[in-house]
Order: sequence, then C-alpha cells, then structure tokens
Amino acid sequence: MSTWLYQLNPKAWTPETFRFEIWEGQRWHWDYGTKRGGDGANPNIGDTVVFFYARSGGDDPGIYGWAVLDRCEPADHRLYFVPAAPTNYLKMTPWWDKVAERLTDRIRGSVKQGTLWHVSSDDTKALRAGVRRWLAGKE
Repeated sequence: MSTWLYQLNPKAWTPETFRFEIWEGQRWHWDYGTKRGGDGANPNIGDTVVFFYARSGGDDPGIYGWAVLDRCEPADHRLYFVPAAPTNYLKMTPWWDKVAERLTDRIRGSVKQGTLWHVSSDDTKALRAGVRRWLAGKE
C-alpha cells in the first residue's frame, strides 16, 4: 500500500469548505491534476491520501486529514475515498509547524505545484509520527 499527498487549492476549495464538507466515514470523490512520483504507479484501493494546504495561495496551511481510497480511476484522474480519524480533529486544528513544512516540502520536491504526490515509505512514517505528535500536543 502507498501514501499520497493531495494538495488542495485554497482558492478553489477553501479550508472553511473542507471543514464543513468533509466528515470521517462519508464517501467522496475528487479529481486530481498532475500526479508526481511513484515511478508511474497509480493510487490503489486501500492506499492513504493525506490532505494538505500549502502556505502559498492561502492563510491556513497544514495537514487537514487523511482518507482511505476505496476506488481509483487513473484514466479519469479521479480518486474515491473515505476520510478516516483523526480528520475531524485535524481539519479544525491542522498540523502545521516547521516539521510539517519541511516534510511537505521534501515530499513535493523542487516542483511544488500539482495535486498528487507519491509519498516514500520513510516520509509516510514521518507523516504518521508527526500526526501522533501533533495530536498529543507535543508541538
């Protein structure tokens, strides 16, 4: 299984809209534009998608939650997913500190514009550890 970083555009879908619309356990589908990394691999059922707003283009950056893919249509560039815990918490208190900023910068590499990035296994471990640390209040 893989992890993917989905960068949301705050001008097209504001953090306020994310907070209002996205709830754990409800099915959603979103299109994605540019997919980077993963050596040509596509997202698959059971993969994790991490939702992220970058600092540029908005005023409330951070990791807003994650979901499990329940279907992917690579030809249509569409992901079907179910948000999972602790999304309801993270969307209200996004994880954003120097660690999150460095990690998302590393995942996106030199090209920061795009929608979907494959996350390496080491960075997946760092994402999970960072979320646990954030939830524990150890900023």
